[in-house]
Amino acid sequence: MAFAARPKNRRQSISAIQYAGRKEQITPRFAQTVADAMESRVTSTTKARLLLLLLLVCTCGGAVSPRSDTEAEARALLAWKSTLMISDGNAASPLSSWSPASPACGSWSGVACNAAGRVAGLTIRGAGVAGTLDALDFSALPALASLNLSGNHLAGAIPVNVSLLTSLASLDLSSNDLTGGIPAALGTLRGLRALVLRNNPLGGRIPGSLAKLAALRRLDLQAVRLVGTIPTGLGRLTALRFLDLSRNSLSGELPPSFAGMTKMKELYLSRNNLSGLIPAELFTSWPEVTLFFLHYNSFTGGIPPEIGKAAKLRFLSLEANNLTGVIPAEIGSLTGLKMLDLGRNSLSGPIPPSIGNLKLLVVMALYFNELTGSVPPEVGTMSLLQGLDLNDNQLEGELPAAISSFKDLYSVDFSNNKFTGTIPSIGSKKLLVAAFANNSFSGSFPRTFCDITSLEMLDLSGNQLWGELPNCLWDFQNLLFLDLSSNGFSGKVPSAGSANLSSLESLHLADNSFTGGFPAIIQKCKQLIVLDIGENYFSSQIPSWIGSKLPSLRILRLRSNLFSGSIPLQLSQLSHLQLLDLSANHFSGHIPQGLLANLTSMMKPQTEFNLTSLVHHQVLNLDAQLYIANRIDVSWKMKSYTFQGTIALMIGIDLSDNSFSGEIPTELTNLQGLRFLNLSRNHLSGHIPGNIGDLKLLESLDCSWNELSGAIPSSISKLASLSSLNLSNNNLSGEIPTGNQLQTLDDPSIYNNNSGLCGFPLSVAFACSKGSPVTVETLDTELETVYFYYSIIAGLVLGFWLWFGSLVFFEAWRTFFMCCVDSLQDKVMKRCRAFR
Repeated sequence: MAFAARPKNRRQSISAIQYAGRKEQITPRFAQTVADAMESRVTSTTKARLLLLLLLVCTCGGAVSPRSDTEAEARALLAWKSTLMISDGNAASPLSSWSPASPACGSWSGVACNAAGRVAGLTIRGAGVAGTLDALDFSALPALASLNLSGNHLAGAIPVNVSLLTSLASLDLSSNDLTGGIPAALGTLRGLRALVLRNNPLGGRIPGSLAKLAALRRLDLQAVRLVGTIPTGLGRLTALRFLDLSRNSLSGELPPSFAGMTKMKELYLSRNNLSGLIPAELFTSWPEVTLFFLHYNSFTGGIPPEIGKAAKLRFLSLEANNLTGVIPAEIGSLTGLKMLDLGRNSLSGPIPPSIGNLKLLVVMALYFNELTGSVPPEVGTMSLLQGLDLNDNQLEGELPAAISSFKDLYSVDFSNNKFTGTIPSIGSKKLLVAAFANNSFSGSFPRTFCDITSLEMLDLSGNQLWGELPNCLWDFQNLLFLDLSSNGFSGKVPSAGSANLSSLESLHLADNSFTGGFPAIIQKCKQLIVLDIGENYFSSQIPSWIGSKLPSLRILRLRSNLFSGSIPLQLSQLSHLQLLDLSANHFSGHIPQGLLANLTSMMKPQTEFNLTSLVHHQVLNLDAQLYIANRIDVSWKMKSYTFQGTIALMIGIDLSDNSFSGEIPTELTNLQGLRFLNLSRNHLSGHIPGNIGDLKLLESLDCSWNELSGAIPSSISKLASLSSLNLSNNNLSGEIPTGNQLQTLDDPSIYNNNSGLCGFPLSVAFACSKGSPVTVETLDTELETVYFYYSIIAGLVLGFWLWFGSLVFFEAWRTFFMCCVDSLQDKVMKRCRAFR
């Protein structure tokens, strides 16, 4: 019976252990405890069977371990989730599916598992997740091969224990808010093939330990605020195909050891502070390279002729460096090249004819160099060109006629050269930007542009074009920028055409010979920001509709025309106006009260840097941003300047050289953003506003040649930025204020011809008399009187010493003098006696 009872007890024990294994996940240690308990209850004859039982228990424990590990991974991910926030309020976030009630594999979004049921991939991209990586237990994820948390709001440092992910092949933490540098521990992930940390404020240097990642194919550290030099050891990454270190603050030279990266295809080092020569060995050692971007650095020397060895090169950008020398003829060997950008360097010499071999070229940018000679006719064979920019060189001659056959051009810029002849016809119906400014092109307005309805920017300024403008000019429905200034155009501005100019933002017609009244067609330009029609022969009055029809106007320049009448009060509706130039016309009357009250953009300094017309275009899967910066001629500090690039900062009013009368409106001092004010050569009277000192940004003030009277307000000394002042030829009086910036304005001519002024820096700098002002004439009269009395006193003293000295030093003179005195005394005494 005892023997019969043992099997029963054994079955019960086995059943209990199996149940416990399902519930408690028995470990070998727990199995040993059970064995000890059993051993105390059984005889030695059953120990062999007990050992067999323990083997079965261990086997069962091994069978459940995958499930055990998966649950541990789930707990680690849930623990990390509990520390995170969904900052974008994204209800569809992948994390919303993470729940203890469902298995991680197959149910949790963003979690991928391998065949063994282990977490092998974690992808949470752009989910608005905020938090840190500190709470993520990397040791619990030994099978993780891919980790992608890009496009979130993760902050803090990259934990050093990320190195525990021994199976990791791809790590992407890009576009977060991670700081604390790149951990050197990443160099231990020997199986890593892709490391992407771009767009994080990590800071620090590139750790040299990354050179140990022998399997690495992609290294993307763009815009992570790196400093220091590039480790030469990275040249040992022989498997690397993609390297992006752009948009950092890296310095030093490009290591020649990079030639060891023999499988390199794409190199991005743009927008750093790299210097030195471009290593020629890169082009001979990288047979597979297709993209080579070094733009916006400080590389020097020439373009290596070895560049012709990079036969598979498709994209080459060396823009904005300090490269010198010529464009090597070997560049013509890059027959597969699609983009060539050598702009903003100091390259000289001619454009090599071999460039015509680049039949596949889509973009050619050689702007801002010192290239000479003519454009080789071989350029005319590059029929796939979409963008051609030769701006700001010293090129001359006529443009190749073959340019007119380019059917896909979207942008051409030949500005700022010495080109002659006529502007070639453009056959492309896709053209967005056409710039031919500041050359010597001649002829009439090119009517070929009338057929290009896509045109958004047209700049023909600074040439020798003549004749009247065609009506088709106003048919451009997409035109943003039009500059025809500084030519010989004449006649009236056309008012016919569809006049569909609702997109036009900038219109420049200055410095031509246009006649007629204020162009009525302009009232159709409801988006107009800049209007410059100065230096012409326009006449009549400013129309009253200007305030209501042009609500966005910021620059209004009408100077040097024949406009007359008064300033319409409707100008006050232009609340965005920041530059008003009505000078050198025939305006008259008072400056209207209330005109300046609503010019709110003049009441504060501008923060915008420039006014540009922008065109966006996709070319070669890249975002091309084309722009033309507005430029305006301004009478600034009594000289004429062309402002370009800083025009948005310029706030000012110029009403000079007209016939305005009356007083200066006191509301003028509310325009505290003003940088210049010119009211000279009018008939203004009254006083200078007492609170003129409120214009704290004012740098130039000219009120000369008026009829202003009274004292110069003492508040003028508060103008700390004032560097140009002219109050001459008025009727001002009193003492000139002193102190602060006024002390530096020591040219007396700025106060000339004001009969009542006195004080520094006038030539007679005596202190003004108390009580009433002392004029220069009064001071001169007083000086003459002083000189007269001084001369009398000096004569008396001199005469006294002449006579007295002769008596003292000459005995004969003294004897004769005493005898004369005795003789005179005798005569006087005799007469006295006779009188008695």
